Amino acid sequence: MLCGRNDRLRARCAQLPGVLAPDWVDDMPALLHAARALVDNAAGQTAVQALAAGLPVVGHRPVPGHGAEGVARMAALGLSDAADDEAALLASLERLTADGPERARRIAHGHALFRQDVLTRVADIARSADA
Repeated sequence: MLCGRNDRLRARCAQLPGVLAPDWVDDMPALLHAARALVDNAAGQTAVQALAAGLPVVGHRPVPGHGAEGVARMAALGLSDAADDEAALLASLERLTADGPERARRIAHGHALFRQDVLTRVADIARSADA
């Protein structure tokens, strides 16, 4: 659980079984490489870093506005899952953290965004999705 410099949140999260709540992280790519999936609430920079690192992304409980729009759009483009409830979140995590074709496909799709100028690639994907 990334809590930034929110000491109160980090202390609460650290009490939950199985939760790692580190202090401020300077090396996000290394942390992402140590995980099997990212549960995200905003489809922002952390989600983009996860895709670049080859980490499947699941949007869950997005923040209103840009978060909800971003999570829905990333899922519509096939870049992530959007989990509307806890059951859907668990199902996505089970599918995307297990080695197999679905995990491999999702990682390859995320990596494909970074083989050329990222803005050009995202615009191409958005245009093809709207067509």
